[in-house]
Amino acid sequence: MSWCSSEDALNNSSTPSSRSRKSSWLISKVDENEVDKEVAEMMDDWRRRRQNSDGGETTTTNQMECIQAALDYCRSQLKQLLIDENESGESGETEKKSKPINIISPNSETVEEEDQLGNLVNCLNRQQKAVRQQMYFDKIVQLGLERQAIQDEAGGPAHSADECRAGGHEFVMQPVRGGHNPCCEVCMHTIWRLVQWWRRCRVCGMRAHDKCAEDVKRVCAGVLSTRSKFELNINLCEERSLAEQEYQCAECSAPICFDGTAEQEARLCDYSGELFCPNCHWNDTWSIPARIIHNLDATPRPICRAVKQLLSIVDHRPLIDINESTLSLIKFHKELRRVNELRRNFLLMKCYFVSCRAARRLRILQYLQTHSHFVDNHVMYSLKELRELCEGTLLPELEQIHAVFRKHIEEECETCAGNGFFCELCDESCIVDQKEKILYPFTENTRSCATCLAVYHKKCFERKSLNCPRCERRRKRSELPKTLSSSDEKETVTAN
Repeated sequence: MSWCSSEDALNNSSTPSSRSRKSSWLISKVDENEVDKEVAEMMDDWRRRRQNSDGGETTTTNQMECIQAALDYCRSQLKQLLIDENESGESGETEKKSKPINIISPNSETVEEEDQLGNLVNCLNRQQKAVRQQMYFDKIVQLGLERQAIQDEAGGPAHSADECRAGGHEFVMQPVRGGHNPCCEVCMHTIWRLVQWWRRCRVCGMRAHDKCAEDVKRVCAGVLSTRSKFELNINLCEERSLAEQEYQCAECSAPICFDGTAEQEARLCDYSGELFCPNCHWNDTWSIPARIIHNLDATPRPICRAVKQLLSIVDHRPLIDINESTLSLIKFHKELRRVNELRRNFLLMKCYFVSCRAARRLRILQYLQTHSHFVDNHVMYSLKELRELCEGTLLPELEQIHAVFRKHIEEECETCAGNGFFCELCDESCIVDQKEKILYPFTENTRSCATCLAVYHKKCFERKSLNCPRCERRRKRSELPKTLSSSDEKETVTAN
């Protein structure tokens, strides 16, 4: 079972003889470069036909028309896949509705087996179609960017000759000069920069010889992380045994064991629970999301190369709903409760800053530049933020930002300070200074009316929460026009 994303079923290998390759999320069931090859052949045919008719001249207009033809082809193929999916869904529902009930079934076991096999085949077909739909969509986006680049740079090439696509990777040719000689992650040999051409994926950073780029088997981590249903695994994985993987690496199917040579050493990936060979597992370490969420343990643990590339890409993305996953953790973790409280205050303060010209001129919300999603919701966290919470650096940073925001609203800005509240539920038993203190929704020990959002002291609100003075005034103002209109009608009737 894949523990990388929710689309593990689409990214598993279909090799029937290898259980490890079948269950691993690292090898795609459908070639990620299949659509690229198909569209490239179509564009080559289009260019040959145009050269025969125009005499072989290549212009910007021809390039734009070629890309437009490829876009039309991809859109038509994507539309056909969507139509086939809808028709198959409607036919399946019709068969379910119109299928008669068979009370007596002498060969029920055989029929049941056939139904299971048929459902399995239909499920696999739907998965493959879903993958092809995503690849056509990605290709449409890529062609659109190429067309925009041609429009921005008049006379520029439609496709750079220094770029190579394979397995979802976008390999770009690298310069000869540089620092150390990297290692090719395909053939596992050293890349001698002065005498060998080499490429690097611009998305996940994978490095390979120029001749090895097209032989890559690992799906690009950037492709996995951009899927619509992608999510990080937040469950602790069970470690798989060598027997379950048939003594093969989960990625390249190389033989592995615990008591063999160094080239056959089995290394565990703590994120996926699978075993890898030294070529696919370089003993890289990273904080595991599941251990942070359940145990607040940010200790770096060994992971394979594919997981390292994936986690490094999504490290800053708010993908983890901490309230939904660990309610008990919030209850017993003091710092996490305080961070959640500060985030709720940021959402309330945002309402003040949006309506304040001085705050917009100062761009005060840029203090949350590294945590910009904090002003969108108060439950989503990134892996980096949870790691900083465990290390104790996140809370002090948020406290400083909260102090700056609060000082602007309460002391520095007259507009924001004028939007405060006085507690109208205080009585004679309350302290005088407490009555005259201006309250805000983010002030400690306060409560807000759910209807009009007026702010009161917590004790006063709990004592007289059924009678909100502000709501009562609003109710009387809304009834006043009705009273005046009824009195005018009575005067008119009397006059007549």
